Amino acid sequence: MIKNIIFDIGGVMFDDSTQNINKVLNENSELLCKKVYGKSFLDCVLGNTEVSDYIESFRNDSDYEKVKYILSRNNLHISYPLMKENFEYISGLKAKGYNLYILSNITRDSYEYVNETIDISKIFNGGVYSYQEGVVKPDRRIYELIVDRYNLNKDETLFFDDKQRNVDAANEFGIKGVLFKTIEDVENNLK
Repeated sequence: MIKNIIFDIGGVMFDDSTQNINKVLNENSELLCKKVYGKSFLDCVLGNTEVSDYIESFRNDSDYEKVKYILSRNNLHISYPLMKENFEYISGLKAKGYNLYILSNITRDSYEYVNETIDISKIFNGGVYSYQEGVVKPDRRIYELIVDRYNLNKDETLFFDDKQRNVDAANEFGIKGVLFKTIEDVENNLK
């Protein structure tokens, strides 16, 4: 019986898609997204570099203004908007008796914005965030952290993420991971 549900944030409750960035910038920004969220951005997600410093590293780049617009804390409501229907469904699971948790690769700025937008502590029983822990999915240690910190029984826990590699890592660890595309993926796995 499932008692605990772990959710990713980006792609599940907040729209971090290239399609959203395309809409925001009114252009095809796939290459820009690869540049912005490339390997060096990982230092922000691990909590080693502040996003503001990362933005400044693009100061002499022709895409500086676009990078600044996408990543600026003041614009996250545009570049990383709440997926209201998804969030409403997920928050409704608490009333159905499920313990809800977050496991997210996230920067400090994005976490603060998310928390201001949805007040994490009112809906979720807890969470593990990469920028606080210095480890990212799909590293096994991040799954160990959430299970150990909240004393979760793996057999009673579901994990939803929009990245297959993170789902695969959860499954290898012993938590049933499900690839999230729509809310129906959650509904179908709770039946």
